[in-house]
Amino acid sequence: MADKVFEVVNREGLPAQVANFVRKQIVQGTLNPGDRLPTEREMALQHGVSRAVIREAVAKLLHEGLVTSRQGVGAFVASPAQATSLVLDQKRLSQPQDFRQLYELRLVLEGGAAEMAAHNCEPEDLVAIGNSIEAMENVAEDHAAYVGLDIAFHRAVAAATRNPFVAMFISFVDLKLQESIFVALQKLDFRSTTATSIREHRVIYEAIKARDPAGAAAAMRAHLQNSSRRLGI
Repeated sequence: MADKVFEVVNREGLPAQVANFVRKQIVQGTLNPGDRLPTEREMALQHGVSRAVIREAVAKLLHEGLVTSRQGVGAFVASPAQATSLVLDQKRLSQPQDFRQLYELRLVLEGGAAEMAAHNCEPEDLVAIGNSIEAMENVAEDHAAYVGLDIAFHRAVAAATRNPFVAMFISFVDLKLQESIFVALQKLDFRSTTATSIREHRVIYEAIKARDPAGAAAAMRAHLQNSSRRLGI
């Protein structure tokens, strides 16, 4: 956990701020499923708050299903897809129409998220989005790794909205589609398909960086529509 960097929060709404900070780390993938959170004492020192504040923040994350507790061991990160407020049985995703409908939901959610990101992003968000594109460009011909990086890009855009609820919903939907995207990608020429996709991701990034909300939304929707056609979803 040494590389999982926490920061001191200000004094207003401390439990909510600590919970929001940890939630963002989970949504962005800085904290991954299975990672152990620091102890109450460590988190209190890292955030400059009392242990009571940390207990309240962790309790909130436990209620949301983003964190799980193991008796006598500590708190651990769960997957955003396991949030108790968002439930979608994998058995429900059994027909091609189910995946098409989820992609339609992505158009609504992620088009709006790209627009919000262009309004609200901070410099560190642009770094995270840009880094995810560079990672996609440099990945070996590894389908699973590429899909994971693709999802990371969309999660970084969602995090740039600065709205944790938007980020949580998008992470939930994208993770539900991850396996189907991986299977579909295996049937296509890896290099040409990913090169086209990366170009589309970069257009989204440039529009967000230019703080062009309409352009970012249009670029995201175009990418998702093109992606669904390429993958046959």
